[in-house]
Amino acid sequence: MRRFCYSLVVVLALLPLCTLARPFFLILNPEDFSDAGEQSSESAPDGGDTSDWDEFWNSEDELGPGSWIPILDPDLSREPETEDEAVYYSGMAKMIAAASSGGPGVMGEAASEIEAAATAGNPHAQSALGFLYEMGMMRERKREKALMYHSFAADGGNTQSKMALAYIYSRQEMHDRALELYAELAEIAMNSFLISKDSPVIEPVRLHNGAEENKDALRRARGEEDEDFQILESQAQKGNATAMYKIGMFYYFGLRGLRRDRAKALSWFLKAVEKAEPRSMELLGKMYASGDGVERNYTKALEWLTLASQQLSSAYNGMGYLYVRGYGVEKNYIKAKEYFEKAADDEEASGYYNLGLMYLKGVRVKKDVKLATKYFIMASNDGLPKAFY
Repeated sequence: MRRFCYSLVVVLALLPLCTLARPFFLILNPEDFSDAGEQSSESAPDGGDTSDWDEFWNSEDELGPGSWIPILDPDLSREPETEDEAVYYSGMAKMIAAASSGGPGVMGEAASEIEAAATAGNPHAQSALGFLYEMGMMRERKREKALMYHSFAADGGNTQSKMALAYIYSRQEMHDRALELYAELAEIAMNSFLISKDSPVIEPVRLHNGAEENKDALRRARGEEDEDFQILESQAQKGNATAMYKIGMFYYFGLRGLRRDRAKALSWFLKAVEKAEPRSMELLGKMYASGDGVERNYTKALEWLTLASQQLSSAYNGMGYLYVRGYGVEKNYIKAKEYFEKAADDEEASGYYNLGLMYLKGVRVKKDVKLATKYFIMASNDGLPKAFY
């Protein structure tokens, strides 16, 4: 268990570095290969579903069940909803206090309260009790009991126990069961990282470096008042397509101290495509596919992606995405696979990832977990965060 948690921490530590390289658009989810509930080729699901684009976990949502945050930060505490939840939190608080003070008596009380809450059916207490049995802490070490309590907790929705079970299954070479849990956990993990609806691209700015302020970083955060930005804008106004694209990106993602402005981004991208700038074409395809700053139009999305693909192989991935979802075109997995392969042939991370999903799910190909893993590894090596999971 500890080895798995260490591996997970290592992976998570790598994520912020990888997400800086470039934005990735039109990435599939495993559920995208389900044929249930066919949708119109020209319209989004009822209600204008945009879950593929911006339905991320909201940091302002109420705390999840079983969260330790109320224990660690009293300012964020809330009243327990049930008696067994109150007992669970009391036990966990005592356990944390015992770990700090080293008092065995308090630890014994904590274990008893956790067991009482677990017996009452609280899944988070069951998970904690499973941990105690696994580690032999205040309880005789019994792995069969640890497995039992983790199973109960996982059935109740506890993610820590799901991780523990997935690791146990993988060690026992029960790969299908492990993969099912890991896939579910990966989706939860990704949603927790894609925390903001406003900007999937993170631009770090070091405001202080040792004893001296990083004046260059502060200057770069001045937005339109920044000298470098003004020079870039001057180049764009003189017809430099690359400069137009860069300014469009700054406004689209709200980088370099600029306020996020979809209208200005769209204006610069449209100017850039007049000079056949392919990355701007791809961005316009994404914007029309997601209805991001423009009225959603899958036909226009495909047109822009097709134009971009003549110079930019990553656009093939977006075209494949539209064929998987049946947006603006008739759903066609075979054609989608061909486009993903074209993207992958040019070492595009998104193409690797989407091909990996097809082989993982066995969509119009023979299911091949080993080959899927190979594609996921190549995608992660090329900086696609979701492929880590």
